[in-house]
Amino acid sequence: MLNWVANMAIVLGAAGLLYAQWKLAQLLRELPQSRVRTGWKTMLFLIPVFTLGYLGYIPLNWGLYQGLPDLLVPLIFLLGGCFVCTVVGLTYSSVEKIRHITRLEHESITDPLTGLFNRRHIDRRLDEEISRARRYGHPLSVVMMDIDEFKAINDRLGHLMGDYILTTIAERIQRVLRRSDLAARFGGEEFIVMAPHTPLEAAMSLGEKLREAVSGAPIPLRGHEAAPPCAPDTLTVTISVGIATLSATEGNGETADTLVARADDALYRAKQGGRNRCHASPPADGLSAAL
Repeated sequence: MLNWVANMAIVLGAAGLLYAQWKLAQLLRELPQSRVRTGWKTMLFLIPVFTLGYLGYIPLNWGLYQGLPDLLVPLIFLLGGCFVCTVVGLTYSSVEKIRHITRLEHESITDPLTGLFNRRHIDRRLDEEISRARRYGHPLSVVMMDIDEFKAINDRLGHLMGDYILTTIAERIQRVLRRSDLAARFGGEEFIVMAPHTPLEAAMSLGEKLREAVSGAPIPLRGHEAAPPCAPDTLTVTISVGIATLSATEGNGETADTLVARADDALYRAKQGGRNRCHASPPADGLSAAL
């Protein structure tokens, strides 16, 4: 009887190891290449070795169990298998929960249509960058963009095509940005780029690159599933750009709201000046620029 109890405990321990092996294989598919993944991959190869050791222990000790103290080793085997199984299972569950939380956080700061950040996130980051710019004395620029005559495009081609155009423009904006820049959909057909460590002249250059990236090549429409019969083969879309810069020499009166308001005012003047152009808000020293 003791032999059967001992061997059953060892078999259950081995079953726990095999279950852990299966969960570990699932875990490895979720983890990116890293030292953590390498460590768990090593464990993936060690578990079969321990499993064979468990099963090999059974014939070597068959019939040698004479009393309850002899069950200590099989019990340790059982607890060892349960421990490994529990650790791997908890790790897998933790990774799944972290991925779920990360996905929810990403969705909370991302515009679902364009894939750019949303206004709530850019507002929060802009407050942080203004504080950092003041602390370390480096410039910070904001570039606002608005699609010219977008309402007419929506009315003529429909909102689905309007969404396609917004997505295409967002992709072109992202291709121009530097790693330190942050782009967001500010609302409707407006986009905003926060450019840390960027003085006014460099921000004007960035605004021109963004404008040219959008208007430089027509957007193909023909063949798109949402294209109405009246849609042309291609459509050239332009944007107007407004720029405001927080200079390192400015006082502490500038806030995120006032900086965005200055960029928005420059955008309005770019619209008034004929659209498809960049205009900069006058900085604290009264200088201004326009292209």
